[in-house]
Amino acid sequence: MSNFIYNNRELSWLDFNYRVLKQAINPTVPLLEKLKFVAIHASNLDEFFMVRVAGLKDQVDAGYDVADISMRTPKQQLEEISTKVSSQVKTRNDIFENHLKPQLKSKRILINPKEYLSQVEEIFYLEILPVLTPVALNNINKIPFIQNLTSVFFVELEKDSKLFYSILIIPGVLPKSFKIKYKKQSVYYTTNYIVEKFLNKVYTNYNIKRYFLFRLTRNADLPIHQELSEDLLEAIEHYLDMRKKSNVVRLEIDREVDRYFIDKMIEYFDIEQNDIYITNGLIDFSFIFNMQETKKSLYYESFKPAVPLWLQKIEKRSFFEVLKSNDIFFIRPYHDFKLIIKFLEEAVLDKNVLSLKITLYRTNDDSKIIELLEKAAKNGKHVSVVIELKARFDEEKNVEWAKRLENAGCIVTYGFLDLKIHAKCMLVVRKEANKLVRYTHISTGNYNEKTALVYTDIDYLTKDELTGQEIINLFNYMMGYSDIFEWQRIKISPKNLRDSIINLIDNEIKNTKKGKKGRIIAKLNSLYDKQISDKLYEASLAGVKIDLIVRGLCSVVPKVKNMSENITVKSIIGRFLEHARILYFYDNGNERMFISTADWMVRNFDKRIEILYEIHNFKAKKFLKSILNINLSDKTAWELVKYTYKKPHLDNTSIGSQELLLKSIQKIL
Repeated sequence: MSNFIYNNRELSWLDFNYRVLKQAINPTVPLLEKLKFVAIHASNLDEFFMVRVAGLKDQVDAGYDVADISMRTPKQQLEEISTKVSSQVKTRNDIFENHLKPQLKSKRILINPKEYLSQVEEIFYLEILPVLTPVALNNINKIPFIQNLTSVFFVELEKDSKLFYSILIIPGVLPKSFKIKYKKQSVYYTTNYIVEKFLNKVYTNYNIKRYFLFRLTRNADLPIHQELSEDLLEAIEHYLDMRKKSNVVRLEIDREVDRYFIDKMIEYFDIEQNDIYITNGLIDFSFIFNMQETKKSLYYESFKPAVPLWLQKIEKRSFFEVLKSNDIFFIRPYHDFKLIIKFLEEAVLDKNVLSLKITLYRTNDDSKIIELLEKAAKNGKHVSVVIELKARFDEEKNVEWAKRLENAGCIVTYGFLDLKIHAKCMLVVRKEANKLVRYTHISTGNYNEKTALVYTDIDYLTKDELTGQEIINLFNYMMGYSDIFEWQRIKISPKNLRDSIINLIDNEIKNTKKGKKGRIIAKLNSLYDKQISDKLYEASLAGVKIDLIVRGLCSVVPKVKNMSENITVKSIIGRFLEHARILYFYDNGNERMFISTADWMVRNFDKRIEILYEIHNFKAKKFLKSILNINLSDKTAWELVKYTYKKPHLDNTSIGSQELLLKSIQKIL
């Protein structure tokens, strides 16, 4: 057994979410954007409980007591998660109540002020009360089923010296908040707050003795087992229905309550004491996402995604003409993702294009991509779509896309029961001068026009013949179970991606031991894999300089003597969600560069179809290296030193890598 040490996955992720929360007090962030970071922290935490905590609880219930690589059992992890989450919720409430609300008030923006309740009484009677249904709790009426993340009032009533109990579910059909303009102020009232203040109008003939607001979080981590159904579409639809009725993994209560009520909650929902979180504040921050103000200074400065200058000069030409002599590459959202939509649109309308193949993991409502694929099929082109039905929380939407595309005449397949297809690529086959030419698009991000404006990702278009052939082989594997994987341009998981990364690291170790320079830069979303972590520690001990730019969780513990002294770990949290995966290996001066859909995680290496694509174009390599260098020089980034992230020193003049790229992207490409 090695003497290496590792960060715990779940606790490391919670540290990442804490860094997100801290953006709410970052002096460089505009006020309403700060508020959004509070809501993002809360939303992230909801998903964390639905998936990660749910999975740990399933392990405990199954009697699984094996420690992870950080030497913590599932039960120990749950205990530490409970402590850390309680601390973060307390910090979040402090930021919201004592930092942001006073700042908002100075801008004449109020949230749940007590003094203007009379202004929303009509809203309560006309828009809220008609859809409320109080439910009595007694021997006849047991507690009804409560949907995931639904707010509920528990009310103790008195009448004729007798006590009665009731719950009041806040229906999901109601908006999360209402906005009124009063005395030149924007006044926001959450629906929960309005109902609370008018509870006596719901229970008109009773004396309300005590009440509290609570919210349930349910298990959303429902695995699809191969033996359950041969029809994956049917299995997904079945589990979407089951998810709505899954077990409770967290119960939030908005205030301190008597032990009697805690015991009631434990009994009703079959939970344990440490599943209950007393928030002493709001339990639902999602209303923030719908807040809208007109003052531009309250938001990030608007920007228009750019078209690379060199491409502007030839933009009026056909993409196919451009790609004969130039690969097209760019980074969104600084560059315009609509370039890819325009490329697809041109392919759909081009009479010489014979076929289109594409993978879909997540896409947006009103998707232009879906519309164009439908149009291509109706125009007689051969359209093949590999759609991932198991993309978490997008399953229902992807089922709809699958049916819609099939109805249009596309060939739709769903990949594998036991593997998620996370690869993002598109292939266009065009007839030119009596031969077939392949045009390939590979990306680190989804075909989603909405997230393309807020996620940083790399897009790469090429006419390279070898790339096209290997992507065809990949589609054949995903759609027809071909088993040829000896490719030069791309590596895929679960077949050979992890081994390829290990070989690249080993090469740096070998060169360093020969007295040559060893250098690795890896930009990732997350890193949690023992084999890769151990190999990085081995490389560090050999003298390889390793810079990791990891947005989220990270199992590697850097800057430990005689283990990881040559490893740095930085985390960039900002306006955009860092999502691109870019890898650099010095290779004795040959400087190999890759883009990838895969993080360095067990799930990405073993449980998903992922792509690692080597870039050979000199200009593209130079561009990607510039992105990495800008990230590494970011003074606003957090740095991990052993187990603790060092908070950057920020003031109103601090400029991070994202702001720098917004201002100078045309100079880089």
